[in-house]
Amino acid sequence: MAEEEQPDQVTSLLVPMQGRPWLIPNILVAEVIGLRQPERSGSSGPQWLLGWLSWRDVDVPLISFEAMNEAGQPQIGQDARIVVLNTISGKNRFYAMVIQGIPRTVKVESEDLVEEPVDTGPVETMSVQVGGDLAVMPDLDAIEDQVAELNAP
Repeated sequence: MAEEEQPDQVTSLLVPMQGRPWLIPNILVAEVIGLRQPERSGSSGPQWLLGWLSWRDVDVPLISFEAMNEAGQPQIGQDARIVVLNTISGKNRFYAMVIQGIPRTVKVESEDLVEEPVDTGPVETMSVQVGGDLAVMPDLDAIEDQVAELNAP
């Protein structure tokens, strides 16, 4: 059997977060929506659960990446939005989080990524330089493992 070829380029997004932006493949983003209050509280869940949104008739947990990453609660800036993300593990279908603006598309080739020796949080894999920007690659498996433990309201 032939080895699966890796693409030369991956269309990715720089997602504005509090602090450094995320660098993720664009296929993970289901939709960017306007900021809104969750319909149901997350007060009975972990600190990083902000609540539950009804999105396309699906209950989606709204999480704080900052709280999950042990960096406090997100600051809600004037350009804040919510990004709904597809999961990579299949444990849940979607989850959402507060972001600080509109993601920007970047084409990334493996040789474009330069790992930066910066301390990472518990749900970050590494920091990288890409196109002159310092970005964080989130640990999507770790995030999804924690999200999978939530019980929908």
